[in-house]
Order: sequence, then structure tokens, then C-alpha cells
Amino acid sequence: MISIITGIIAEFNPLHLGHQALVSQVKAEAEACIVILSSNFTQRGSPSFTDKFSRAKMALSAGADLVLELPFLFACSAGQDFARGAVSLASHFADSLAFGMETPEADVMRMLHAEDSQLYTQNLRHQLSLGASYPKAHSLALEAACPGAGEFVSQPNNLLALSYMREIVKGNYALDVMKVKREGDFRSKMIREDLAGNAHMMPEYTRRIIAESEVSDEERLWPLLQSVLIRSRGEDLRRIYGIDEGIEGLFLKHWKQARGLGDFIGRCVCARYTRAHIRRRLVYVLLGLVREDVRDALTEGVPYARVLGFNDRGRDILRMKREIRVITRLADAQGQTGKYFADTEYRASQLYELTLTHQDFARETQKPVIIHSIIHK
Repeated sequence: MISIITGIIAEFNPLHLGHQALVSQVKAEAEACIVILSSNFTQRGSPSFTDKFSRAKMALSAGADLVLELPFLFACSAGQDFARGAVSLASHFADSLAFGMETPEADVMRMLHAEDSQLYTQNLRHQLSLGASYPKAHSLALEAACPGAGEFVSQPNNLLALSYMREIVKGNYALDVMKVKREGDFRSKMIREDLAGNAHMMPEYTRRIIAESEVSDEERLWPLLQSVLIRSRGEDLRRIYGIDEGIEGLFLKHWKQARGLGDFIGRCVCARYTRAHIRRRLVYVLLGLVREDVRDALTEGVPYARVLGFNDRGRDILRMKREIRVITRLADAQGQTGKYFADTEYRASQLYELTLTHQDFARETQKPVIIHSIIHK
């Protein structure tokens, strides 16, 4: 019987030496480590560098015992929904949650209490009314209610930690917290931008898995997006989840002049809309996600735990009784909400294939990755 299981919420896009250190520290203090891994589209709305099964293999190679998929509808969402789905899923399997932070010594609970204050709420509304993006408004409002918090949330891993702890408190989950100091200047973004020049940031197994995988290029989605915008009117786009506050006007205004997807996104970025905000909504548009359908599904929460990979200890974890349905195939999803999540997952993965040089539209149906011994080099 495995008594101490620690979870990590991750994208591993791709997995670097800092991620390896986090997994190693977890394994030094827990009997088992599970990873809640984002799907083929990331929280920022970009297609993942390599597909989720390749990243699941990286996680297992790092020492994780079980890799579960964070469904697309939560994985490709703003931080609050991303954290809500991930923490909820982790709570069914883990006793504690570990995450890297730039400043783990900070009093996060003080910031969470500040978010409940009237001062924070008033300042948040005021900043949003001035046209600030939500991340900017949140930072300014939190700083006003809790001096020093603005600097804290300016660091990406600190901001994620705050989101995770907020969800643990709100959901009243029986999850302990393991804060790990982020060490070293290892950044997945730098690796994605210069794979050869930053190869030293990755373990050998990550380099090998990337060499064996297809690497995505979101620019390949540009012709598809152009075709959708050609046939769309404002009222058509406003039916899509997340398309509100006039963002459809920006899309219809700028696509004809844009020289590609990156250029188009850059033209749409403004004080109100961040690059990630725009990217996520473009994915929703490409998938034709109807607002009411997505809202209803997100309200229901994560309907199943889909296994992407495991080792022998992970197999033992899967044998333990859970209150959530465990599946290995999307076809095994049950209920209206489960089937909607699965259908959206499948279509998002088909869209992801269009970002690759050699598409394999059957990739989504493959079996979980199984590793019987830890590679860990």
C-alpha cells in the first residue's frame, strides 16, 4: 500500500533540468509522484512543443510514477480554471502538492486573505474599468491590499503557486503543500526558441525524446484561421466561448493585414488583452467552442482521470480505489459532460496535428506510455 503520494502540476514544455530537480526532490520525500500534465495545448494557448505522450515519457523518465492528463478545456484556460481543474484532479490521487516557486518563503496565505478583502475587490474593478488586462488589474489590486504582493505575482511560478493554494483552500482539499525553491536559470521558453543553443538545459532523455518526436509550429494554423475569419461575422464569433468585450472586432479588423499568426496576435495585443488571452481565444474559434457548452462543462469539473503513462508503482496507484472514473481511452468517457470533454479533447488533438510536419491523426488513440524502470539520466 502506497501511503504518501505527492502530485506535481506541469506542462513540461519541454522538461528541463529544473523540472528534473523538482521531481527528484519529491521522490526523496514521498513514496510516489504523480504528474498532472497539460494536454496538447498549453495554458498560454500555444500548441505544446511536443505532443502529450512524448511529454508523459519525459515525466516518467524523470522519475514520475503516474502521468494523468489535464483535459484540454482546463489546460488551455486562464490561470484560475487551469488551477481549479488541475488541483481537483490531483486531489483524487495525491496527499500533497509540490510546486516550484521563486520565493517559497513568502506568506501566500496573507495574499489569499487579501484577495477576500473589499479593498482588493474595489481596486480590481477599478483597474478593469480603466482597461487593464486581468493579470495587470489583479497585480495592482493585490499590491494595494497586500504590499509586496505585486512583486510576488510578477514571477510566473509564484503566480501559479498562489493559484494552486487558492484552489486548495476554496475546494477544502486535504492536500498538504510542498514549496520548492526554483533553482537555476532553466526556462522551457528559451529551449523552444533555441533548441540547439540551450540543449544544456535539458536532461539527456529529454533531448532524445525530442529528437524522436515531431515539434509543433503554430504558424501552420494561420491558413485555417484565415479561412474561419473569412466566413465569420461578428455575431458568429460572439457565440464562441471567451469572445466578448469586442475582441471579435480586433480579429476581423487585423487578419487581412497580418503576415502570419504571430504577426496577427501581435496586432491584437493591447492593454486589455494579453498575448495568452488572444491565443486561447483563437484556439476556441478554430474549434468552434460554443460559449454555453464550455461554461456548463467547466462548472461540472473534471469528469474523468485519463492515464497518459505509468511505471510499475504507478500501476499500483491505479489499482487503488478512487471517487473519479479512470480511463485510458477517450471512448471510455461516460455521461454527457464526460463525452463532451472527450469529444473536445479529440478535436483539439486533431487541430494540434495540423501544427506538425507529419500528421498522425491516430496519435490521440494510442495506449498509455509504460516504463518499467526509471531512465533518469
